[in-house]
Amino acid sequence: MGSAESAERKEEEEFVGDAPEAFGVRVSSRLLDSLQAADSNPNTVVTMSGAERRHLVEAAYQEGANVVHGKMVELFREAQEKQNQEQTELMDRLEHPALDEVESKVKKLHEREYRAPTRDVPCADERSDCLKCYAANGKTPLECADKVAAFDRCAQAVRDVHLQTAVQ
Repeated sequence: MGSAESAERKEEEEFVGDAPEAFGVRVSSRLLDSLQAADSNPNTVVTMSGAERRHLVEAAYQEGANVVHGKMVELFREAQEKQNQEQTELMDRLEHPALDEVESKVKKLHEREYRAPTRDVPCADERSDCLKCYAANGKTPLECADKVAAFDRCAQAVRDVHLQTAVQ
């Protein structure tokens, strides 16, 4: 060993002596050169200061925390998607019978709904003639007497037909 390496080793030993639980790795240009030359000595001790060590530990901790956080977020999303899918399936299973029941009730209501047969309104022409006459002769309604009499005769005839049908 040369004198420069001995002096460096003394400094490293002093640091290691101050903090026996501490360890470190310092990457220097000389270390890189020695690694590239593939002529490194396996007995060489590499150290780092406490601040460098803390910085590396904090950086490693932060990186690990970020990885764990990312995995937790991914797991949470997967769990939430699974829960949403299960809820959707449950709602579908519950909705189909209820939907079928509602559709059946609607169908029954439509079947029971009374629809009166459509037929012509009796005396519609006579009624229309009366209304037109009253609109034209608003101040002299007596001029519509013949129209009103025709409407009355028609109404009496319809009433008589219905009464005879009901009696039979």
